Amino acid sequence: MKNTQKIKGVIIQNDSTEGVWFNMSRAETFLFDSLDKMPSVASGETKVFDLSTYDCGNYTWKVMINYPSNGNPWLAGNEYYMYDKGSHLYARYKYDGKVKLVYLGIETEFSKPKEDDTYYPTPMTFVEDDNDSDFVDANCGFIAGTNLTEAIENSNNGVAWDMPSYSFLDGVSPKSVHKNLWRMEKLNNINGIFQVWPMTGSNATDNDIKSGEVFQARSYDLSTMSIIKVDDHQWALIDPLLGPDTAVAAWETFKSKVDSEAKICAIMITHSHVDHYKGVSGLIAHENLTKLTSSEISFTDGQDYVIDVKEKRVVVIAPVGFYDESISENLYLGNCMGRRAQYMYGSALPRGIFGAVGSGLGKTVSNQVGDIPVPSLEIPFSNSDVQEITINGKKFVFQNVPGTEAPAEMHIGFKVKDSDDDDVQILCPGENVCHTMHNLLTPRGAKVRDAKAFGNAIDRAMEIYPNVQVLIGTHHWPTWGQDECKKILEKQRDMYYFFNNQVIHMLNSGYNMEEIAEKFTLPESLGNEFYNRGYYGTMNHDTKAVVQRYIGWWDGNPANYFKYPEEEVAKRFVSDMGGEDKVLSKARDYYSKHDYRWTVELTRNIVFANPENDEARKLEADALEQLAYSFEGGTWRNIFLAGAYELRGIPQGKSIDKGKIILSIGKNMESLTPKCIFEYLSILIDGNKASKYKVNMTCKIANESFSVYLKNGVLHSKAITDTNCDFEFGSAAEFADYFTKYMNGDSSAENKELNQIFDCVEIQNPQWNIIEPLS
Repeated sequence: MKNTQKIKGVIIQNDSTEGVWFNMSRAETFLFDSLDKMPSVASGETKVFDLSTYDCGNYTWKVMINYPSNGNPWLAGNEYYMYDKGSHLYARYKYDGKVKLVYLGIETEFSKPKEDDTYYPTPMTFVEDDNDSDFVDANCGFIAGTNLTEAIENSNNGVAWDMPSYSFLDGVSPKSVHKNLWRMEKLNNINGIFQVWPMTGSNATDNDIKSGEVFQARSYDLSTMSIIKVDDHQWALIDPLLGPDTAVAAWETFKSKVDSEAKICAIMITHSHVDHYKGVSGLIAHENLTKLTSSEISFTDGQDYVIDVKEKRVVVIAPVGFYDESISENLYLGNCMGRRAQYMYGSALPRGIFGAVGSGLGKTVSNQVGDIPVPSLEIPFSNSDVQEITINGKKFVFQNVPGTEAPAEMHIGFKVKDSDDDDVQILCPGENVCHTMHNLLTPRGAKVRDAKAFGNAIDRAMEIYPNVQVLIGTHHWPTWGQDECKKILEKQRDMYYFFNNQVIHMLNSGYNMEEIAEKFTLPESLGNEFYNRGYYGTMNHDTKAVVQRYIGWWDGNPANYFKYPEEEVAKRFVSDMGGEDKVLSKARDYYSKHDYRWTVELTRNIVFANPENDEARKLEADALEQLAYSFEGGTWRNIFLAGAYELRGIPQGKSIDKGKIILSIGKNMESLTPKCIFEYLSILIDGNKASKYKVNMTCKIANESFSVYLKNGVLHSKAITDTNCDFEFGSAAEFADYFTKYMNGDSSAENKELNQIFDCVEIQNPQWNIIEPLS
């Protein structure tokens, strides 16, 4: 849909060293044929100006602006390039010899203020200030000069991560943001490099830093990276963020402020979710790695395990099953999860009190490209759920906790010394303990999680690490003190047990999924703790996850077992209710009564019956927006706002042409094992098209040979010992290159049987419709 909207611009900051920030309204790109003078702005002054009306479209644009020199960075004769990255507008300009990148914050003209006082759930009772214990802990150990005042750029000269764009989060909560979520996102705004141990005050001094053994990079990305001293200038990392650009930025900042001679000797990955490992590729490509020999890594169970540390590569340690689960979740289902993640994380939404404020677990996902690493070692747990490994003299104790927050996950414990030379136990509990209720089924989609396994893992951790004095999470800030650590461990354990036990209890009383989600509450002893609130997971969708895990999607009612698809339901619903106008009239009545849930139900049927009904689209968008303002959950807010934006014709992701999709598939193949390449291909093919073919061949990739055959629309591959194969490729990269060339029409690709398989590959659009009919 094409929209024409009046654009309002509001300058919200003018800092003579950092540039001008201003609101431009609208989350997509605009094509400006011309732009006259912007009013001159003195430092700290705010002015409102109107940029008139322009057509919206999917354009990348730039404009040269000449402003009179008035003492601020917008200097006469300079070129200012305005461009869109991921549906956000940025200005790039040079000032004082440095290239600056400024986020142009946006507040849409069509965003309406919150119209009622309903919130889900009811906000907690607390005084909104920045002095409670969580704010003290989140600021503890901050190293001056490490907070992010500019965006981190990615390798494509775009924006990987932009903390300054969230600077509006200050003071008391506005009506359009749930009070609990506002507080949480102010905490998530606290960013930089922090000293964790020895514990310091709110600012770490130079003397503190010299004796520092444990540090964290926080809000340099969605996740938190921990940095642990192993020996002089030798450091081990836990969870190096979502991509190479943010990981390297965090590491370089750490080196500049803490240890200029720092080298990475080990990277530990707690679990198989992308925000915890895709930065590995950047750090490995970077300098200052220490290649450990096998004699510097030992196991207390006495076994001699193979550790694959390639030339010039640091040892990468992950939980058992990590690689297979990472491939399964993040590559095989990448199209589906990626599209849903656009809604969940709201990365294309405008940032502001009517837009994205954060996801609860952190701010959002960063915009960068990284690979799935093949670990040097997936921790072997031979006869126990515990494995101890000594790395260059420092002992780490690993707890295997599969099937918890991720299918492959582990906890990591280690000890440091206090001022009396006594041992202090530090625990990184993966993502099983955070300052939020977690997802038992993530909105982006994944295997449903086991609430009981969550509880069991935390309970067992309290046995393995009985005297934890510091908790360092893979998100958020640490918890110090044995009593406080024990309290959060116990209460998060019991929260997940309560979910498991009470949902089963309610199922046995006859309640169905929707009824349980409406009636379920936590006891006050659990639900009134800030760290057990639903900023990321919520009571509503976590209870549904428990139901799904135990009894599946059906509620037992035969009327719900063979329902029509959405479009068919919508056509009949609208017709039987008397037509679109009558349904829309009813929807307006419910909107006026602030019953936004039923407004959405009515208007969504109109939209699925007739996607061109602009009035229904606008009303559904308005109702979704009102609901978004009411949610404690950051992801729920994002999901509902993203739906509203797409109904208004503003895509939450960019369409990608076929050639780029093919290149992306080829890039994915380069990082896969040969076995996984054929598994990946088996998912890419259109099975119904492939059912018309029969192919039988052998193929060698690197040093691995396979029998490959296509039959009944299914691609099979089995490892064989024969080294003389029909087709041979020296590496995964060589195979990927052949695939890319053939799929892009290279007629010189002459491997007939392989080409027949490639002919069955369907290049799928990653931007399919969600809020309206698929076709």
